Amino acid sequence: MTPTVSDTGAGVAPERTGDGDFARELTRDTLLRLVRQEIAALHVPGFCDRRIAADVARKAVRHKALGNYHKKYTSTVGRVHMPHIDTAWNPELSARYHDAALPSIHEVRALFAPYLSPVDHVRLLLQECWPAGANLLRLRGRPCFVGALRVFHPETSVFRPHNDHIAQETDAPEIAGVTEQLVANVYLQVPEEGGDLQLWRRGPTSAEARTIQAVEGLDPAALEPPAHVIHPQAGDLIVFSSRMLHAVTPARDGHRVGMAAFIACKGPDEPLQYWS
Repeated sequence: MTPTVSDTGAGVAPERTGDGDFARELTRDTLLRLVRQEIAALHVPGFCDRRIAADVARKAVRHKALGNYHKKYTSTVGRVHMPHIDTAWNPELSARYHDAALPSIHEVRALFAPYLSPVDHVRLLLQECWPAGANLLRLRGRPCFVGALRVFHPETSVFRPHNDHIAQETDAPEIAGVTEQLVANVYLQVPEEGGDLQLWRRGPTSAEARTIQAVEGLDPAALEPPAHVIHPQAGDLIVFSSRMLHAVTPARDGHRVGMAAFIACKGPDEPLQYWS
């Protein structure tokens, strides 16, 4: 068995509202509650050992495959290996993404060796906890990449308020019936100041959705304050609905590095499907 280490001493910064809006474990019950929007997020402290996280964060910042997201308001953020959103409805980019999917999964996994990758840990928990299990997403029969490393550079990188949904990226037949989409973020390095996760408990309006589709971000000054603001700690896991508006504030005194996986849900009787 591949070893993994948990730093149970990692703290959880206080959220803006009461703990009743959050669950502290990834279980069958908490996943179902999250999908039903009864809670805002799962926030699991110490999911990944901080020492391992810090080592991989350093590797990510200087990784040879570090590029940037392609849309106007996400291009300041780095990512290791191409995520599906950057296929941009382009058949050639889509083919390149799927060709590289399994090699990229193996490369990211190797960064954590001999320990278990946090995203692989999430994948196992989803398979065990969800009533119908969970599988790697395949689009038009081709496997997707999962385990993207995101690098927010000090001062310059920001995710404006936006949402994410697989229908914004593809019309592949496998996405039919998706009723909810979650995102699982594992934080490897977090600066002391900035890099906060902001969550709204609503999706975008029709006009906001068109702006997000075009430039991947809304003007924060035009929105009401977020319902929740979380400053994660290195090693934390946070899972929330990516169909709701969310944002990341600029990191002030260091890189913010994490791993991300999307999770499509078609209901408890269908397997979850994950990808990046």
